[in-house]
Amino acid sequence: RSMRETIKRIETDVAYRWFIGYGFSEKIPHFSTFSKNYERRFHDTDLFETIFYRILRQAMDLGLVDPSVAFIDSTHVKANANKKKFVKKIVRKETRAYQEQLDQEINADREANGKKPLKPRQCSEEREIKESTTDPESGYFVKGERERLFAYGFHTACDRNGFVLGTVVEPANIHDSQVFTTLFQQVKERVAKPHTVAVDAGYKTPVIAKFLHEENVRP
Repeated sequence: RSMRETIKRIETDVAYRWFIGYGFSEKIPHFSTFSKNYERRFHDTDLFETIFYRILRQAMDLGLVDPSVAFIDSTHVKANANKKKFVKKIVRKETRAYQEQLDQEINADREANGKKPLKPRQCSEEREIKESTTDPESGYFVKGERERLFAYGFHTACDRNGFVLGTVVEPANIHDSQVFTTLFQQVKERVAKPHTVAVDAGYKTPVIAKFLHEENVRP
């Protein structure tokens, strides 16, 4: 769950030491060394993503990973931010990509059948959001009927054995369906194109079903 816990595990676990090439008597770097290097040298780089996919490729070469079937779901992780410390902002309301595509296809079908296209949807172009003053990149999320917090949505694709094939992190107030295409393309380009995808209900939309059909992927 943290670099501090990872270092503690490496210090006492022979398998971990063997994997990263450290002898049992060698001193493991302090956990702060990694966090400082991340901020000073590796921030805004794809270094850790490259390392992740290199390890995943090794597991695939050993036959441990089967990307033919991808299981996609998301979970919300609480941000380290006080839910009472926020500012209200007015932001532009983005139309969901799948809604725009549906409207285009409906109008194309109507025109092909000699009907007039539907009028553009009348919707507010702006909306009010709560932005954390501690962690502005998180999203305000309503969990259940009472709990409200700033959080992130971790969207993950796994194989049947539980190996992670890809992950996308977004603010928790971004709907699952808006992240699916990005995550699918990541798995397709960095690992392999799955022939079957199993998704949580939040990803089940007509456009995603159509997208999978066009990709020749069985939902």
